[in-house]
Amino acid sequence: MAIADVPQAGVKLQLVNYSSFDEIVRGTPDKRHVDDLINMVNIAELLADKFEIGKEYLDLIYKCQDAIFSMAQRGISGKTFRFTGEELNVARDTMELHSEQLKLTTVKQMEQALKDVRDVYIHRKARVIKPLET
Repeated sequence: MAIADVPQAGVKLQLVNYSSFDEIVRGTPDKRHVDDLINMVNIAELLADKFEIGKEYLDLIYKCQDAIFSMAQRGISGKTFRFTGEELNVARDTMELHSEQLKLTTVKQMEQALKDVRDVYIHRKARVIKPLET
């Protein structure tokens, strides 16, 4: 069974992702919205790399990780948590890709991807977002 077929998981996950994306686009985000997008793109990377679900789009996923990182850096530096035009397009395309991934991802694969992402955070292997130097 695919994640997208489980209303309590797939639909809720997509709603969280798109809601956070919309808050950023509207210019009314908080840290939680940025964290939601970071989690989304990191899960997308794992699904593509480890489970080969959308593997041909890894370059797009990496660009999205960079876009979210840059946007978050600007935000914690006192500017707004907003995407540039190019970053917005990359993030939007990755959101659509991730929605398609969820249609093909099994519950077991998602559980493993969530565990792997959690392990990266626990072991502090994730890229740390720091304020821009002025």
